[in-house]
Amino acid sequence: MSKVFTNAAQRIMVALDVDELSQAKELAEELKGLGITFKIGNQLGTYEGWKAAVEFAHSYDAQIFCDTKFKDIPTTVEKSSKAITRRQPEFFNIMADNNLEALKAAVRGIDTAVEEFGLAERPILLGVTVLTSISEQESEEIYGGVPSEKVLQFAKNAAEAGLDGIVCSAQEVKLLRSDPATKNLLLVTPGIRPEWAAPNDQSRIITPSQAIKDGSDYLVIGRPITQPPEEVGSPRKAVLRIIKELEEVK
Repeated sequence: MSKVFTNAAQRIMVALDVDELSQAKELAEELKGLGITFKIGNQLGTYEGWKAAVEFAHSYDAQIFCDTKFKDIPTTVEKSSKAITRRQPEFFNIMADNNLEALKAAVRGIDTAVEEFGLAERPILLGVTVLTSISEQESEEIYGGVPSEKVLQFAKNAAEAGLDGIVCSAQEVKLLRSDPATKNLLLVTPGIRPEWAAPNDQSRIITPSQAIKDGSDYLVIGRPITQPPEEVGSPRKAVLRIIKELEEVK
């Protein structure tokens, strides 16, 4: 799935990892009008509900990525995908380390919702591969292989199942762009840390400009924006600084 971006801000997904909508609104007020996407995870989605989360993002004229990370038996994944599609987010995701039938079930859930409820738009469906907080050793312990090996395996399954893209570390982007089976997937990359930001709990990180050079489509950025260093200033200033960095990518 190809994506045409008209400006650098469209590539930025800001992770609003807060407990309540009141906290999210404080950040949204800082970031309104910039044209970025709000990524909202289960922390906020569970407490406030996905309906409220989607309505909140759209009230700021922002796209929303519902970081749902569905993983279950195929029937449940299908029903969950149908349910979240009814809320009409621009993006949502499932775990790509599930079996192929569950991945296909998610696509069916979207198709059913679009047809049954007459939706004008269908969300972009992403598969989460290996979390960027997982080290090489942990990947071997959990999945029986290093991240690059398992990410490629999960990405190939996602492509075969009909997903639009995947979530992966930017360190695996070059590998995915070079493989015929995965080169056309949308690549959403967390673990993005500008040079001026602390790594926090991420193990496989990269700068925004390098991620774009390597072939990332979207960049998920949390604390460098929501809790920027004092010398950077406000969340808005952090986003503007990242936009400037991306605009300089050749």
